[in-house]
Formats: sequence, structure tokens, C-alpha cells
Amino acid sequence: MDKKKILLVTMSFFPENSPRSFRATELAKEFGKQGHSVNIITERREYDYSEFEKKNNCTVRSELRLQKYRSDIFMKKRNIFVKIKDRFLYQFFLYPEVEISKRITDALKGNKGKYDIVISIAKPYSVHIGCAIALRKNRELARTWIADCGDPFTLCKSDVYKFPFYIKWLEKWMFRRTDFISVPVEAAINGYYKEFHRKIRVIPQGFNFNAVKLYKGEINNSCPTFCYAGALYSKTRNPAKLMQYLGDIRDEFRFIVYTGTPGLLEPYKDTFGEKLIVKKPVPREELLFELSKMDFLLNIDNVYKEQVPSKLIDYMMTGRPILNIEPENPDYSNIDRFLKGDYSGKYSLGKMDDYDISTITKKILSLNES
Repeated sequence: MDKKKILLVTMSFFPENSPRSFRATELAKEFGKQGHSVNIITERREYDYSEFEKKNNCTVRSELRLQKYRSDIFMKKRNIFVKIKDRFLYQFFLYPEVEISKRITDALKGNKGKYDIVISIAKPYSVHIGCAIALRKNRELARTWIADCGDPFTLCKSDVYKFPFYIKWLEKWMFRRTDFISVPVEAAINGYYKEFHRKIRVIPQGFNFNAVKLYKGEINNSCPTFCYAGALYSKTRNPAKLMQYLGDIRDEFRFIVYTGTPGLLEPYKDTFGEKLIVKKPVPREELLFELSKMDFLLNIDNVYKEQVPSKLIDYMMTGRPILNIEPENPDYSNIDRFLKGDYSGKYSLGKMDDYDISTITKKILSLNES
């Protein structure tokens, strides 16, 4: 296999605990393992990457300094006027995300060597915009540019506020310059303008299954024990109807939730008592081990099928049955069956091999040959 020169441009990377970070980190590790020349440009962090670089045969440029971006977007306690200002600036000017595009363009300006493959990873989409500007200025920068998208941009149905026409124009300008657009599932294709469908390739989230540590003992919980891990949203992933139904069940069970957004569960804590255990997010390796000890795992599906929770692959890796429910129309009979140990209605994602990181990197490398 010919060795390639590969550049990953991503705001999310190890040791960050997020689906986009897992995506970028697993790709970097596998490409490095295969002997390719791997460079990563990512957000500046107070983290020493020297050991990571040595272990994974790659180079990490953690230099995109975006403190204003972090404080504006993720500061939780803001008054209503600040929130309105932030929403207005983002909705009409992509600010402060637009800073990312400028920093990425500057970072790529000094790259005189040609890359075989550049992979830009969103969110935010300003990562793609920065790469589009850099490649417009220097098309010799990359033989193949792949814009990797976890969720749609201006056609995203889960966004309450819609972008003005010129932001849609910007998305089209950007995608005209990319060679390929990668999405995680077939259904996601409908989240993009039809003129770009010919460029879209389905490349799922990939993981190194050999690196996963799972519980190997017998599952012998004292009562049905199940778990949900991930964010909860009032619009697209609301547990209200599920919780109302579970609250009427008198039989014993344990519902464990790992989430950074526990607000939607607060009204049920007193009613559920010890039946509901809410925990803060933990590192992925620790989470997978804990999930593998459950009787089954719960997924609350997205309302919009263009967006599929990446946690489903983690769930599948644990080997535990998956109960998938529609937030607005749960299948209560299937919930009852799961609580009785009947998993005949379990959710299936297909073959495990489709999500092996070596399979994923082969798909990406093949695009460089086309």
C-alpha cells in the first residue's frame, strides 16, 4: 500500500470527549498505524501531545487559539440580552465561529508541501469554510479534499432558527470546492442540496474494536437495569413520554443516565427515587465498560432521520441489546418486553465489520484513487 500524506483539520480531538473528537482521533491513530504521514491541526489546548504523537506516529499542531469562541458558545450562565446578541451574531454572520475559518486559513498558508488527502471535520462548519478558502488560494495544497459532516448545515431540520439566504450561498460555494462530502448514514444525504449528492459518500463512524475493554462476566443484575448515554434535548430527543410511562410501572428497575444535560430529568427524580440514577459523562473507555454490564441499552431516536446518534455504534460494540424508541411515539409494548427480558424487538445496525476503523480508512483511501 502506497503511503499517503494526510492532513486532518478538526476543532474536536483527543482528549476531548465528543463524537467528533472520537471520529478524528480514531482516523489519526489508524492512519498512523498504517504508516501514513499524518498531520492534525486542531484547537489549542493545555495538553502535551508528545506522548500521543510518539505512540500514534503522527504530528499534532494544537495551535488554533479561539478562547472567545469557547467562552461565547459554551458559557452556561448568560443573561437574556447576551443570549439574544450571540444568537443574532451567529445566525446572520456565523460569529464567533467565523474566526475559526480565518485561523485555519492562516495555519494552512505556510503548508507548501502537497497533501494526498485533506479531511476537514465539522462541526463547526467554519472548519470546512477555512479549508475551502485555503484551497481556493492554493489548489496544490491537496489532491483530494474530503469534507466530513456529522450533521447537516443550513438544511438541518433540528435548528429552530433558519439561516439567511447568503449563508446558504456560502455553504454551496464551499461544497463546490470539495472533492467529496462524507456523511455517517445513507439517510443523511437528504440533509444536503441535491446538486452535491453526487459528491456524497457514506462513511460511518469507525472504531478500533480491539482497544475496547468490556465486562466479560455474567450479567446478573438484581432487577432490570438499563442505561442511556448522551445529550437530551427538548425538541429532538425529549424523554418526557418515556419517563411518564416508566413512572407508572410498579415493578423494580434501574434506569441509569449518563448525560451533560440532565435538566429534562429533574421533574422525575422524586417520583422515581432509586429507580433513576443520573450521572455525569465519563471518558468513553470507562463508559463502554459500564454499558457492557447493563441488561440492555436505551436509545432515544432523533426526530429527524437525517441525523443518527453516533452512540449507537458504541452501544453495538458492548454486545448488549438495544431498545430504540421514538421520543414522540414510543412503542410501549416493546418497552414492556425488554423489561421482562424479551429482546426480540432489539435494534440492529447491521454488521460490526462495517464500523471497524480499518474498513473506514480503506474507504477514505479509495477516494484518493478515484
